[in-house]
Formats: sequence, C-alpha cells, structure tokens
Amino acid sequence: MNPHARAHPARLVALAIGVLVTAVACSPLYIPLLPDDGLPAPHPTRLSGDSSLGLNDAGRPRLELEVLDVPAAGWLAVQWLGPDGRETASESVRVEPGAARAVFELPADVPLRPGEWRAVVSYGDALLRQFLITVP
Repeated sequence: MNPHARAHPARLVALAIGVLVTAVACSPLYIPLLPDDGLPAPHPTRLSGDSSLGLNDAGRPRLELEVLDVPAAGWLAVQWLGPDGRETASESVRVEPGAARAVFELPADVPLRPGEWRAVVSYGDALLRQFLITVP
C-alpha cells in the first residue's frame, strides 16, 4: 500500500482542525452596543437660531444669546478669543429654567485688534456654540 495514501486522511483531519481553531480564534468578540443602564440623557440646553454675534455702535463685538431648554439654574459663560487665538476675556451670567436672554460685549479694557474674533459659549460643562466675526 502506498504510504502517502494513508497520510492523506490524517493531513485532511489536521487541516480541518487548524481551520476550525483559526476560525474560532478570529471571530470578533461580542461587545454590547448599549450599556446595560442605557445611554445618558442628551444635554437639552441649546441656543436659539436668533443668537448672533455682531458689532455694536462703537465697532466692538456684541453677542446676543437666547438660551432654550435650561433644565436647572446654572452659569452661561462666554470666552472671548482674539485674532491670535488667545483668550482675552471671559464673562458669565446665571440663567434660570425657561427661555433666558443674555447680552455680552467685549469688555472696554480689552484692546480691539483687527482680525477674526471668536466667542465660545458654554453652559455648565457643555459647549453650546462658537461664534466668529471679523473686525476690520
């Protein structure tokens, strides 16, 4: 009898076991898409579409905000960033539940330089929006 004929079935069994072990080892682990306790509630606070950044009569940036869906009293904060990207001033105001309005102006003691100015608005620890204006 041919010795190669007897080894052939053993090779097939070894190959089948190798393929089976490799297929099982390469299968992806199951990772649940949602945690057991569910996802945290989205932060409902947002700014209305009427919120805007413009220039006041003196040519300084003026930010008018309308805050919607305030879940609890908290601090609405604005960081002013100059054309060089550095923070030049910050301000905050306490807002209560319900629609709230706030107006922020770049403080008079901050030198106004031409270029792009940004106002970054946050409520508590949540970033709400960034506004951009070019000062001539």
